[in-house]
Amino acid sequence: MRDFQLPGRSPVRATEGMVATSHPLSTFAALELLRSGGNAIDAAVCAAAVQAVVEPQSTGIGGDCFVLFAPEGTDDLVAFDGSGRAPAAATAQWYRDHGFEEIPRFGPHSVTIPGAVDAWCRLLADHGSMGIGPVLAPAIRYAEEGFVVHDRVAHDWSDTTAKLADDPHSARMLLRDGRAPRAGEVHRQPELAWALRQIATGGRAAFYEGEIAEDLVGRLGELGGLHTRADFAAASGRYVTPVSADYRSCRVHQLPPPNQASTALMMLGILSRFDLAALEPMGAERLHLELEAGRLAYQIRDRCIGDPDFAPVPVAGLVSESYAADLAALIDPGQARTDAPPSPVSDGDTVYISVVDRDRNVVSFINSL
Repeated sequence: MRDFQLPGRSPVRATEGMVATSHPLSTFAALELLRSGGNAIDAAVCAAAVQAVVEPQSTGIGGDCFVLFAPEGTDDLVAFDGSGRAPAAATAQWYRDHGFEEIPRFGPHSVTIPGAVDAWCRLLADHGSMGIGPVLAPAIRYAEEGFVVHDRVAHDWSDTTAKLADDPHSARMLLRDGRAPRAGEVHRQPELAWALRQIATGGRAAFYEGEIAEDLVGRLGELGGLHTRADFAAASGRYVTPVSADYRSCRVHQLPPPNQASTALMMLGILSRFDLAALEPMGAERLHLELEAGRLAYQIRDRCIGDPDFAPVPVAGLVSESYAADLAALIDPGQARTDAPPSPVSDGDTVYISVVDRDRNVVSFINSL
């Protein structure tokens, strides 16, 4: 039984469905969709769309989408890679010729063609039970009528004030008199509501071939981007084969590259070589092993994981038991390694959603900014 004197949450149990998101309005909208007859895919897209409105610092319709779907809870997984591609003209040679040594984190050259909306429409058409219109209805309502800004959202939003103020359009839409909305204030996004309505009535084409694409390409071009209408029209996600590995008694599934999720499988493979259960859950010894496994896995990620359309990625080898054993042997339980470079820490710009419906369809859903 849970000790109510300690912080945390009680377990949630249900029979007709379950939704987990990082925002209560998103969770509520997805649950209501399940109650109205939608399935897990419908609810997951609904939740992501609502979060694009109420949690704009974390996700949006300009992001990417990665999905694992287990129909009726079976192991016959469906995996969808909704990652965005770079513009066709964005070649390595172009950047070298124009004095770039790396892709900047901000600005038009950090922007790929968004993959999320294509993924939403494809998944709903192939596996959903509702059309895009009713699925986007809650997000449209919050964008038009407004939503109360939650405390954590307000905290993260305020951290982006200076960056949002750099652009007149983001400042107009996402700031109030030069500041971020505060917790408890009601915020509206009428232009986002318009875009969502376009998608709700016109589907994928409305985003990638209509006025939205024209507006996006125009603005990116003004800033020096290489994006074209043809890049947007050609955008398309794809079904892929999951990468899987065993961790103790569990079979763990992830998206393959260019998604970086194989990193998690590498960490699990390393940690499976140690008796973690014998260590204190929050003790220094266990934390040390977990940190060292993470540092090793991220080091390999940075060296080896990329876009397989442009470079070979030895996925099977990276998640193999033999390689995990080799990496685990590099960890000294009593001392931190000094030859592993520190991994850069950056702010998160992604949400995670999990949905199970009454038919035991299970969805693991990531939508980025």
